[in-house]
Amino acid sequence: MASQTSSDSGAKLNLLFIRHGETQDNIDRILQGHRDTSLTTKGLEEAKVLAQNLEAEEIDIIYHSPLTRMLQTIEPILSSRPNLEHIPDPDLRGQSLGTLEGQSYDKLNMSSPRSAEEQFPNVGVERFEDFVKRLKKSLGKIIGIEALKMLSSDRKGRRTVAIATHGVCITSFFRALLNREPCDGFNGVLAEQGPEAYEVRWTDSDDVARVEVRGVETLPIRNGELEWEKLEGVEPRRFFIERWGKREKAE
Repeated sequence: MASQTSSDSGAKLNLLFIRHGETQDNIDRILQGHRDTSLTTKGLEEAKVLAQNLEAEEIDIIYHSPLTRMLQTIEPILSSRPNLEHIPDPDLRGQSLGTLEGQSYDKLNMSSPRSAEEQFPNVGVERFEDFVKRLKKSLGKIIGIEALKMLSSDRKGRRTVAIATHGVCITSFFRALLNREPCDGFNGVLAEQGPEAYEVRWTDSDDVARVEVRGVETLPIRNGELEWEKLEGVEPRRFFIERWGKREKAE
């Protein structure tokens, strides 16, 4: 376990959150969930633009959802960096919607992320609370593993990790860090929000959302996994949401 009493020498872990490009289901307002869909021509172009926008970034590793639309989104990044390690993680998929997947958004009142489970309780929809817990566990492992890698390497001051996932995952994780509905109740407020962090429902596919994890040396890590509950009430807060969406799309 990383020491919680050592001084903070300023080591930072940078997380870049990537959302997949446009799919035909996005256009047709079809519920995707774990449904494996491909990018449209526009989505493939968005992926190319994203790779160009990230050319200056020194990315050390990519963790990603294993679904086709996500693999197609990160392909231009990987093609320009043939030695970049990339690890699929099924827990970076969005909320499973059971037999609702493939059906129209119009079937649901989407006013709440819990709408599907409340309106259709017996069709295999993953409970929203279980989805958020799964997501935080996956991200806790990623942060824990990458923090330990950073501290054991010659580049102790900085490491950049790209996390390629789905819009619902990015939005839910950020709201959980800020303890905002509907993701309140998951360990309190753990993040500060910078002036370029505009709360949006979905991040753009050709852009990234950025989170800085500070004081890596003193993060509570056990068996390679961040212990979220031990961060509650800790000051200064270890997460800084640097960028989240664009001003014109803020809620």
